[in-house]
Amino acid sequence: MTLQTRKMPKQADNMAEPAVHIPGIVFASFLFQHANRDSDVEGLLLGETHMEQHVTISDTQEDQVRLTQTYSVHKHVCCSQLNSWYDAAGRVDVASLRRVLGADPPERVIGWYRQRRNSEQRMSMRETAVHRSLKAALRRPVAVFLLVTPGAEAGSTHRTEYSAFLSGDRQVPVVLTNMASLDHQAYWTAPAASSAASYRRAVARHSSKLLDAGGQLADVDAINAMNGELQHELRTTCGAVADSERALQKILLDVSALKRKLSERKSTMVNKAEGAPVAKRNVCLQLAVRALLADSPLFATHALTLDARPVAQVKLRPSPTK
Repeated sequence: MTLQTRKMPKQADNMAEPAVHIPGIVFASFLFQHANRDSDVEGLLLGETHMEQHVTISDTQEDQVRLTQTYSVHKHVCCSQLNSWYDAAGRVDVASLRRVLGADPPERVIGWYRQRRNSEQRMSMRETAVHRSLKAALRRPVAVFLLVTPGAEAGSTHRTEYSAFLSGDRQVPVVLTNMASLDHQAYWTAPAASSAASYRRAVARHSSKLLDAGGQLADVDAINAMNGELQHELRTTCGAVADSERALQKILLDVSALKRKLSERKSTMVNKAEGAPVAKRNVCLQLAVRALLADSPLFATHALTLDARPVAQVKLRPSPTK
């Protein structure tokens, strides 16, 4: 069984399997820009689109042909602010789009991306409208929308989820190229045995610099020892931080209890002040004084003469009209 792969000319084919390829360095720059911003980030994706035909030839079965539509992202252009090349309704402004691209031609744009924190992996209504308008502005039948949603669990473990969409509900796989798993077991502490004469001659020339008397990699052992000591110091520091956090939590609980007691004491003092007897007014005495002295000038005016006597109010009669 053999597998043959060849590139097809660029064309629209609904039977092709779409896939988005992003280099690791480009995706790392995505995360770097998002980590250094206090808000969401969006921009344009530049690259190329090509179709590949994979033919599987077998002696026992018929030949199988599989088409793959690959969207390769080569570069991204980050916008200085949100909504810089489209309006509130999602309509794309071509002039603003060209200003964002700068020297890059619009023909290289294959889609756009957006990064928003702690949200679902789903296109919103505005993003769907912007995506549809962008395809019409670029005159492309298909465009890529890359959604990156970093988040945190319990404020300590950070995760980054990413998805690519060709439309509002069509999700396509994303492949991060030139990125591999760096496992600690991939580093060997001893040279592999070989019977080749050239290998033995090369090792003999450099063994005095890299290998110890027992034939082991001395530098790697020293680095591993230093790494183990650093891990021990890190565990000790983490334990001290955990103890300080527990002590701080206990202090905060004590402060909360003291505040609660202080508020209860204040409320008790206010209740006691409100329960104190209030001097009552002698209503009968007020009525008697008002009945006896109702005609007194003191109750009729507030104006005084030079001898401190109240001035009686005199009603002026209107002058007779002629």
